Amino acid sequence: MAKHVLRLSRRGLSAIADGHPWVFREGPERFDPGTVLRLDGPDGKRVAWGLADDGPVAVRVLGRGDIEPMERMLVDRVARADRARTMLVPPDTDAYRLVNGAGDGLPGLVVDRYGALCVVKVYAAAWLPWLDALVAALLRLGWVSDVYRRFGVGRVDGRDGGEVLHGSAPAEAMVVREEGMRLLVRPLVGQKTGLFLDQRAHRSLVRRWSAGREVANLFAYTGGFSVAAALGGAARVVTVDIAPEAVEDAKETFRLNDLPVDAHGFEVADAFAWVPRGPLGLLVVDPPSLARGKKAEGAARSAYRKLHRRLGPHVARDGLLASSSCTARLPLSDWRQAVSEGLARTGDWSWHWLSTEPVDHPTSLVHKESRYLKFGLLRRR
Repeated sequence: MAKHVLRLSRRGLSAIADGHPWVFREGPERFDPGTVLRLDGPDGKRVAWGLADDGPVAVRVLGRGDIEPMERMLVDRVARADRARTMLVPPDTDAYRLVNGAGDGLPGLVVDRYGALCVVKVYAAAWLPWLDALVAALLRLGWVSDVYRRFGVGRVDGRDGGEVLHGSAPAEAMVVREEGMRLLVRPLVGQKTGLFLDQRAHRSLVRRWSAGREVANLFAYTGGFSVAAALGGAARVVTVDIAPEAVEDAKETFRLNDLPVDAHGFEVADAFAWVPRGPLGLLVVDPPSLARGKKAEGAARSAYRKLHRRLGPHVARDGLLASSSCTARLPLSDWRQAVSEGLARTGDWSWHWLSTEPVDHPTSLVHKESRYLKFGLLRRR
């Protein structure tokens, strides 16, 4: 039985009835982050339970039944998440998202796997008192040797770096497997927790679509799409990123896969201004998030339109454009419209593919805030 009770408004009760994992703050009542709360309706009847948080989200909802002991709940939900990945993640892959927040019943918590290493990212202060219990749950999986927490969430830790939660600190660089492809990961300093795991399925598709084509990969980071294209038989791949260190890591990733670096192109350049030397058979466009706040949504739509208007003419007839967006503020329909408007005067185009988050990034049915990834394939007819 929880020692603390929060009585919900009708708005909060409605959100829980719909299955939403957040209760927004409406009154002055506050609890220490991580406090287990019983959530009662306006009539005083118990309806759910969760953890107190300290921002605009007052409670991270963990269930609508009886309150479970936190340690037991974590063991159960982490184990269930692990079993789901075992069933759904492709073979010869040891890098994927193990826990994806509310999609795995643990809102505000992310755990990524890199071999025997788990990298934790905490998006809600509610979880800070429960990190030891999380580590214990991870160690019960049997394959985990080290657990490392990455900082970088402003409202929770507001700093760079990280801390060892169990075992040893990660190596500066490590190599993981993704459907047989070898990828270089920097878990201490890399983007997200070291790799864009959410694009794994899309890298596999690019590998399938690349045979015999001249390929360019813009905003390439460490070249995951580039290596996939080269392994898929691309005639030549040009890797473009504004960060010199990322381009060097892309070259190293080619070497890890026994691909000749000299047979391909690597350019340190601003992808927003880059121009290819000739028509492209496949162009991959995967920019960083273009909107961090609500006021930037219009600017993001405009940026996607301009980017595709500029790049469309460089795709050959019957060439392919693989475009992606991680801008959470821009819904799939708005992003698709911006891409379509940008390409409208650059030729005749058809949509061939649309997809969102992969199987290891589950999202709750009603938690639209966790949906962010868009990926599409277009052909210039």
